Amino acid sequence: MEMQLDFFGGKAAVEEARALDHRYYFTLIPPPALAQKMERGARMLALRHGVRKVVRAERQHVSLHIVEKGREIAGDLLDDALEIGNAIRRPGFELAFDMVRTFGAKRSLGGVSAQYPVVLTCSNGARDAKALYADIRQQMQRFGLSVGPQSMEPHLTIWYGPGKVPDLILRRPFRWPVRSFWLVHTLPGMRRPEYLAEWPLSR
Repeated sequence: MEMQLDFFGGKAAVEEARALDHRYYFTLIPPPALAQKMERGARMLALRHGVRKVVRAERQHVSLHIVEKGREIAGDLLDDALEIGNAIRRPGFELAFDMVRTFGAKRSLGGVSAQYPVVLTCSNGARDAKALYADIRQQMQRFGLSVGPQSMEPHLTIWYGPGKVPDLILRRPFRWPVRSFWLVHTLPGMRRPEYLAEWPLSR
C-alpha cells in the first residue's frame, strides 16, 4: 500500500515514528495449526461484536517480558538478553486458554482511536507460565535491566475493539504443550515477528 503524505513531516516523519516502535521481548508462541484455529475462532466471535480485524495467526503470542522498546536494540543489551535466556531452567508445561475477557484499559494503536484489548486467558491461573515469567524477571534484575510487575496474567490478545465484550467460558479450550520460549523482535507492519532465539524447556 502506498504511503500517504501529510502536512506535518510527510513520509520521513512516518518512517521516523516507525523507527521508534521496535519491540524486543521474551514470549511464548502457539503452534501454527493451533494459531490458525484461534484466528478462525476469533473472527467468528469478533463479527458478533462488529469487529472485522483480529490478530493474525502469525502474530499471536503470550508476552513474558519486554527487553527493549523504542529504537533498535544495542549489541550489549542483546547479549544480555541471550544470556538471560540461557540461564533459565524450567520444565515444560501445558497452557489451556479457556476464557475470553476484555482487559480494562484502552490502548492507542498507531494513531488509531483507543481500543480495548480482547484476550484469551486461563481460568486455572496458568501457574507454570507465571513461574517462567518470575524466573526471567529475576534474571533480568540480576543483569540490572528494567522489569515489569512482580506477577502477570498470562494472556493472548485476539483483537482490539471499540468496546468491551462480556466474559465468555469456552467449551473447548485452546491447549498446547509449551516446550520452549522465544526472544523476538517486532515492528508495526511486520507480517510475523523476527525470531532472534529459542530456548527449550525440559520435559
